[in-house]
Amino acid sequence: MESVSDELLNAGIHDLKRGYTEDALLDTYRCLVCGHQTEKGIVYQEGGVFYEAEKSMRRHIQHEHHSMLDYLLSLDKKMTGLTDLQRKLIGFFHQGLSDHDIIAELDGGSTSTIRNHRFMLREKMKQAKLFLTVMELMEEGGKHAGRSSAAAAAKQAEPPLPGKLGERLNISEEEHEQIVRKYFAEGPGGGLSSLPKQEKRRVAVLRHIAGDFEEDRTYTEKEINELLEARYGDYVTLRRYLIEYGFLDRVPDGSEYWAKQPETKGKGTKNMKNQRRKELVEQYMNTPRPMGVFQIRNKQNGKIYVTSSTNMPGAMNGQKAKLASDYHVSPELQKDWKELGEDAFAFEILEELRPDPQAPNDLQQQKVYKDKVEKMEKEWLEKLQPYDEKGYNRRPRAR
Repeated sequence: MESVSDELLNAGIHDLKRGYTEDALLDTYRCLVCGHQTEKGIVYQEGGVFYEAEKSMRRHIQHEHHSMLDYLLSLDKKMTGLTDLQRKLIGFFHQGLSDHDIIAELDGGSTSTIRNHRFMLREKMKQAKLFLTVMELMEEGGKHAGRSSAAAAAKQAEPPLPGKLGERLNISEEEHEQIVRKYFAEGPGGGLSSLPKQEKRRVAVLRHIAGDFEEDRTYTEKEINELLEARYGDYVTLRRYLIEYGFLDRVPDGSEYWAKQPETKGKGTKNMKNQRRKELVEQYMNTPRPMGVFQIRNKQNGKIYVTSSTNMPGAMNGQKAKLASDYHVSPELQKDWKELGEDAFAFEILEELRPDPQAPNDLQQQKVYKDKVEKMEKEWLEKLQPYDEKGYNRRPRAR
């Protein structure tokens, strides 16, 4: 049987029952069984239906693992402390079978025996609650008295991690080195063999790769991609994880990136970095972005997908990220992208809306630009008809 993740073993009862954890820092949901993740703010498509992140995670648990009860009951006796008979009985009780039906399923026994088993399981539950409380109280006392010197030494040896990761993931220096040796078989400066599914290993790998970036330098997206691609083929996923886990930061449209300073560098350095980020974001917000209509064209069959944005560079990056992560709104485009690869497609501007140099760059003016761009998109959709055999857009419903 496959090993159980540390995250599952350390999860609370609430998370164990539903089968996933919520990371408020990263805005993600993570499956405790297989490590599958969904991200808040992203809509996931399944069978032509769109689901928000948490609903998509619940459907993943149901489809891939059937239910958390089934999964937990499948674990070894050493993990659950349950005998084969107890596991069967719990399954029957969960299904709501009567005592007589359970006897039939077991090919023997009596109703008094079934009732006795039910009573013993409830007693076991009471004991488990008390034992859990005792252990938590014991650990609280240990915190007040001070941790052992070995634990303290291991904590001091941990590599610095951004934000609250250092508190949540205990990665000792020895563990970090072992992970790097395993996933960088050609040496620390070589390529990444695979992206770990287990979070602790993944964070260690990301921290190692983050060392490729100079702390006081600003990178373009192209430079970031080239550095990451030298490490791992799927640089888009690698880049996303580096940002999610706080190793990299960027301006909203992704035109500038930089390595984030670990908190151990000191408040002064951190404040300077925050000020630099604030300046970059303000500069970005006050600079008009290219607005208009663009298409994604399949170079092999000529099919196109037409869309628009008041920030075309950001929208193009967003379209690429969705296609790379397999959650684009057009199933046909997603399928061809997956089969042919990114190089088989061209991103082309159809029409650009020039900003009014006299108008203030405020929310009201942005609304004016947005309405104009949407009108331009409708005109291009009417002109090109990118539907069915000609394109990937969904044909609008007849009114």
